[in-house]
Amino acid sequence: MPLTKEDGRRIREENSGLKEKEICEKHNLKQIGGSQTKIDGSDGINNKSIKNASGSSTQVHLTTQKSFIEKMGLQSYESEFVHRFCGNPSIKNNGKDRYHTTEIDSVFVDSFFNFLVNNKKKVIDYIINNGFGITHIVYKDTKNNKEYELKYDEVISKIENCNWVVKKGAIHLKNKEGKSYFHFQREGKSSQTNRYNVLWHIHKELFK
Repeated sequence: MPLTKEDGRRIREENSGLKEKEICEKHNLKQIGGSQTKIDGSDGINNKSIKNASGSSTQVHLTTQKSFIEKMGLQSYESEFVHRFCGNPSIKNNGKDRYHTTEIDSVFVDSFFNFLVNNKKKVIDYIINNGFGITHIVYKDTKNNKEYELKYDEVISKIENCNWVVKKGAIHLKNKEGKSYFHFQREGKSSQTNRYNVLWHIHKELFK
């Protein structure tokens, strides 16, 4: 049975509240959290980003198209890809308010793809760190009650030999074995206030 909106809200509150607090206490951290910082827990030296997930991936960064385009310094063709891929209310594409990668002119897809290739570290730093001095990322597999942790520098090292792969509804950063470490999609919720946002996920495979 699919999750309801209320289920989703409750799970998000638990993950960012009690479950996050448990991990902070385990690591002797002061819980910080909130939407204005990447730091979920800190001891004054170590700033940790904490991700609770019941599946193979979870949200690591969510922002508006405008903010993402400005922060990344995207040029016109690259920006156009984001606009079409994430959508807007004015798009009427056979009942859809967005375009999949297979429906977008290749000049826009290629431009955004080349940007990702040429700015891999910049993009990953933005979505996991964004200037907040993150030193560690903790990934808690809540379904199997297993915790993983990587230092920020270890994450950057692990993506060194990864490649971007364009899929119909997402763009993945995959290792040589084809396992996803991160992926980009649109938020796609029912409400138009957040339906067209840029959403990045982090995958459990990164920590294995």
